[in-house]
Amino acid sequence: MTSDVTQWLTAWAAAERAGDAARLDGLLHEEFRGVGPFGFVLDREQWLRRFEDGLRFSAFDFTPDFEVRKVAGTAIAVGTQQQTGSYQGRPSDGAFRVTLVLTGGPQWRLLAAHLSLRTPPAPPAS
Repeated sequence: MTSDVTQWLTAWAAAERAGDAARLDGLLHEEFRGVGPFGFVLDREQWLRRFEDGLRFSAFDFTPDFEVRKVAGTAIAVGTQQQTGSYQGRPSDGAFRVTLVLTGGPQWRLLAAHLSLRTPPAPPAS
């Protein structure tokens, strides 16, 4: 993997883990769309607002599962996102297969993120 994409992925994961919407603001493309593991789609502003709406991470890591591919100013990273956290007080722990589409290298911006469940969600607490 090239070092510029590796550095970007590290910065992105750190911003997500910290709930740092201001830092994420500089990492997302103006036309960003994120598809969540249950099919919902968030635009850029909605993605940035997740932390204000109650998203909290105590752990968040992204590990590329395949070589990052670069084609004509675009980079595609497919990997596993492991997270421990909550959304509005409900657990949001899990492992997700994630596809990230970056554009504008070497000043990469995230154009799209697509998450799918890699492991089933934890059952609700009784």
